[in-house]
Amino acid sequence: MRYLVFGDVHANLAALDAVLSAADRLGVDAYLCVGDLVGYGPEPLECLERLWQLYRAERLAWVAGNHDLVARGTMEPDGFGPEAVETLRWTRDVVNKQAWAREFLATGQLFAKVEGGIWLTHDSLAAPGSGHYHRTTQNADRELQELARHAGRVCFYGHTHTQRAEVLSGSAAMLAPMKPAGTEARDPSPLRLGPDERAWVGTGSAGFPTAKKGAAEFVIWHEAEQTVEKYTVAFSREEARERVRTVLGPVCSAAVTERIIRWL
Repeated sequence: MRYLVFGDVHANLAALDAVLSAADRLGVDAYLCVGDLVGYGPEPLECLERLWQLYRAERLAWVAGNHDLVARGTMEPDGFGPEAVETLRWTRDVVNKQAWAREFLATGQLFAKVEGGIWLTHDSLAAPGSGHYHRTTQNADRELQELARHAGRVCFYGHTHTQRAEVLSGSAAMLAPMKPAGTEARDPSPLRLGPDERAWVGTGSAGFPTAKKGAAEFVIWHEAEQTVEKYTVAFSREEARERVRTVLGPVCSAAVTERIIRWL
């Protein structure tokens, strides 16, 4: 099995479509999402509809991110920035008008086990839903120990909008190289796990990438080869920005709208 693993779409349809198209070219059998389908972006229903179809076809497993929890009304945006607060207020109203969207968002749990020793979480496996950002190998060590306790092989996470990987080999967690490839061909230097190794892998952000503007990030887990392929694929920044202006401009403050446009 080859799994497309992605997250932090944040209602950016141009980016999501670019990722799904690239995955088709590279060849995948199923889809795994580490959450934050909505928030910030202007097309929550369109993005949810793409993924809802995959979920109904039993080709997608996913976990809810903090933005998804707010959008479905099970969490308040305490401590969130104005960009999240304003867009999620509007997103919640939009979602609440569509029964299928409410139903889909309600299916997301804080963590999930997938066949083949794969685990998913948005922010943490050791403390799911904590909202903590993973930025240190010491933190990864705790997550990898938790993964080992569950007899898992690899855990994918999001939240940080950064592609990153730590591998537990023996008793030490080590930071692994994560240089992404383009999507013209398969990644020539994937991260390969040894027989006794486990990995804690950040997928990066599909919708609001931080490493390179306009380049959606994702990974592919190749189960048979036990490898993580890392990719970026371009999406139309101008298309995404124009949708922000058109859709969010009338419902968000001018300052929030302009900051989101700059993030893209």
